[in-house]
Amino acid sequence: MSDFLPLTIGDSSYAKNAVKYIEILNKLRRMGAQSAVDLPTVVFCGNQSAGKSSLLEAISGIQLPRSDGTCTRCVMEIRLIKSSSEWSCQVSLRKEYDNFDEKLIRPEETKFGRIITHPNEVEIVARRAQKALLNPDCKPEDFFEWDFESLSYEEDADKNALKFTKNVVCLEIKGPNVPNLSLIDLPGIIRHVEKVEDERFIRLIEELVENYISKEKSIIVATISCKDEIDNQAIITLAKKADKQGLRTLGVLTKPDTIEEGTHDTWMKIMRGDAHRLALGYYVVRNPKPKELKEGITFKEARKNEKNFFDNEEPWRSFYIRDRLGVEHLQKKLSDLLIDAIKRTLPSIKKEIEDKLEKIREELEQVPEQLGENPRLELFRMIKKCANSIRDLISCSNDHTDLWQEINEELGNFKHNLCSTRPIFEIGDERFDTLREFLNPTNEDVIITENNDELHIVKEIDVSDSVNKARGRLLPGFIPYSSVVSLIKKHQKRWKSPAFDCLHEINEIMTKHVNESADKIFSRFPALVGRIKFRAMEFLQECKQDTERHINFINDIEGNNFPFTLDEGSMNLSKAEYLKNIQEVIEKNNRSMLSRRVINGNQDTFEIMASAMSYFKIAFKRYADMISMTIIHAFIDNFAKDIEEKFLDACEPMEGEEDFEITELIKEDENISKRRDNLLETEKHLRSMLYSLVRFGC
Repeated sequence: MSDFLPLTIGDSSYAKNAVKYIEILNKLRRMGAQSAVDLPTVVFCGNQSAGKSSLLEAISGIQLPRSDGTCTRCVMEIRLIKSSSEWSCQVSLRKEYDNFDEKLIRPEETKFGRIITHPNEVEIVARRAQKALLNPDCKPEDFFEWDFESLSYEEDADKNALKFTKNVVCLEIKGPNVPNLSLIDLPGIIRHVEKVEDERFIRLIEELVENYISKEKSIIVATISCKDEIDNQAIITLAKKADKQGLRTLGVLTKPDTIEEGTHDTWMKIMRGDAHRLALGYYVVRNPKPKELKEGITFKEARKNEKNFFDNEEPWRSFYIRDRLGVEHLQKKLSDLLIDAIKRTLPSIKKEIEDKLEKIREELEQVPEQLGENPRLELFRMIKKCANSIRDLISCSNDHTDLWQEINEELGNFKHNLCSTRPIFEIGDERFDTLREFLNPTNEDVIITENNDELHIVKEIDVSDSVNKARGRLLPGFIPYSSVVSLIKKHQKRWKSPAFDCLHEINEIMTKHVNESADKIFSRFPALVGRIKFRAMEFLQECKQDTERHINFINDIEGNNFPFTLDEGSMNLSKAEYLKNIQEVIEKNNRSMLSRRVINGNQDTFEIMASAMSYFKIAFKRYADMISMTIIHAFIDNFAKDIEEKFLDACEPMEGEEDFEITELIKEDENISKRRDNLLETEKHLRSMLYSLVRFGC
């Protein structure tokens, strides 16, 4: 078929009005947009030897690699562009998958060899380009002038590194008689192989076909040979699976001249839509037989023979839907379908790109920025950033309240645990709780539930016994001071445990938040994050130990032999109030007929109880505040003040690190750097696609 004078739709209304739409589609495909978004695509697929190659040759006007066996071992993309310039073809390789069969973020399309100026040269160059893809470890230029030495496709295939590849050979054809169209040619579906080791390629090709035709914007051109029953052809099953409602599948019946006599009615039912119904319907084409191809039939002669066949052979001569017969009508239908799909879907493609860009930007915000060229400066910058983030937590800057919500909860627990050590004074059946208001500051009618077994009850008889035992050489009317001190110290001994428990819990809270802050800044540096966290924990322990010394000092002050307060007014006021309440309880008790006993306690006993209650009311609150403030100042604030300096210490050489290099500390985790690079590359790729659409006017 040496003469290139195919009957095309180059001068149709479609070509005149649709050039710009085909151009934007081809531009998007050249930049690999199909790897990121679904593009309108005309996909040719069918069983091996179903006449798919002949059909594509008829539409494109070029000769493609063909053989009796499997010759197409990669995806082929044919971009047809009407142009006023002389006919030309540029073959390119588009790498969509790497050598490990992993999908590339941004496909790479590179030109393969020189521009072809005659259609007869396309077949050999396309075959060489396919061979380059099947030998990925070699340079493409090694195959520019490859001599196949009369080897058949099967013989040459045995010498390739790969049997099949998902990467693409692209043919971009321009010329005055070329239709505006873009097609994808997939390897023919196979069901049997000669070699057992090649059986895996049956499923590989099937998966490749499924991947292309499953996309919602794909127009499936199912090539069906009339030489075999339609139900026996795998493409029918695959097309129905991908397009369940049959809305985007177009059937093309090939080899109508091989239909056995008496069986035409089966195929005519399909053409009329009475069987295997498809929304886009069926077309039938008649392409040259092998003998005609060997004799060098031209494209023009092939189309003339096709027309004669449909005009003279029954039942085609009598078939009323004439625009379903022949390559010419199929060309126009595919062109109309494609241009309509492009017009209809460009806005949604743009929206999809914009949505993906937004998602990529959100993901990039979660990935640390790439470091600059000065490692020491970058390290100092990150240390300051981490120290400032910890200070923000501790100072509640920028609405960072999570840390203090946990600390305040723990301080509340401390207050409750401390107050659970308080003495409850009991006179008759009445109990005096000096810290009820402290535990319930809002004075709401709330019942403070506590386990009675844990309450420390101090009865008047116990105090009376203590007073009697403390009496020595005292004049009558004098109260022994030691009995008051003894009562106070006995209960103050219990204060230490809640204080240290509170410090321990707040240390756990600080540990968690400091480690989280360090991980957020330094986790991408495996050699650095451990050192930073180790030094932070060391310093946290130092601050804790210092705070423990302060707490011990406070306990020593509170627990000495001379209880003290300058708040004489509050002390006397509370004591007088307690004495008044005690007297009322005694009188009420002694008047009651239900009272179990009469209270005749010594007035000294009540004086001591009132004094102790008044002091505890002051001392408990004072101790709770002092311990809380000490933990906040000596532990939390002091840690925040000096943590930046400690982080810097962590970046200095340790013992035994004679060959210490600061650059080793900021070697980034490969997974993080790879993820950031991938996101940035994807963002760049999507942005270039978006710019193309914007410039187009979408």
